[in-house]
Amino acid sequence: MRIITKIFNNNIVNVVDGDGDGDGEDVILVGGGVGYLTSKGKPVDESRVEREFHLTGVGKSGAFRVLLEVPYRVLRATSRVSELLDKTYGIRLPATVEVGLADHLAQSIRRIDDGIPLYNSMLWETKMTYPAEFAIALHALDIIHADLGCKLPLDEAGFITLHLVNAGLLGDPGRAMTLGTTIRAIIDIVRVDLGIDVDGSTTASARFLTHIKFVVQRLTRNRVHHGAADDYYTMLIADNPQLYACASHIGGYLDGAFEAGVTDEEKIYLLLHLITLRDEQRRAADI
Repeated sequence: MRIITKIFNNNIVNVVDGDGDGDGEDVILVGGGVGYLTSKGKPVDESRVEREFHLTGVGKSGAFRVLLEVPYRVLRATSRVSELLDKTYGIRLPATVEVGLADHLAQSIRRIDDGIPLYNSMLWETKMTYPAEFAIALHALDIIHADLGCKLPLDEAGFITLHLVNAGLLGDPGRAMTLGTTIRAIIDIVRVDLGIDVDGSTTASARFLTHIKFVVQRLTRNRVHHGAADDYYTMLIADNPQLYACASHIGGYLDGAFEAGVTDEEKIYLLLHLITLRDEQRRAADI
């Protein structure tokens, strides 16, 4: 019997997974109504539990904060995608990757609702480079459409493919070492250039670190974004010269580290994340 230790909302609760002696592991349970009409100290209704996340897997990475912000219906759809990967393809997504995928899907749906979808200029290159993962991503889009009634554009299959490829980083010690070194260097660049600490403890910093993982994954395979910036992004650069200088600094570091050019489009993606980091820091300072 698992006892609720904290209720985050109607669909997410915290329990201790153990024998009740206080030494168990913190587990986040997600399910429709799992936190509704109950309270701390009561047994969880196991029939409502749809997904479990061990806090040791999502807590330190900052993914837990993201988990609480993703709409439940998107979490549920992502969980079904995760089940598909496990049962059909034998792929087990790490908790942090699953939460990252859910967060990406939630943002994609929000952008489409707002009329500003993000185009994937690497779509066909991604399809050719990772054909197996791309086929799985198409299957995932079908599940999302059936579950949410939202037909995401084909561009999203490319982004989902990169999430699947990113999961493969975890099983490669050499790449994991490269990733860790790169992230530490980029965190230092952002701290020195902008005075912003990126530790994964906030939503914006967790998303930024996830993006850096994707950049490293592309560069270690000599794959980079290609494409031209439109007027909107040109305006962003003009309005945020210090942040774009930092993005260019990061791009220069990656150029030297991987001997693979970081394009202007990739720097723009970095700029978008840096803008979010800055705005988050400003909001925290005003509280």
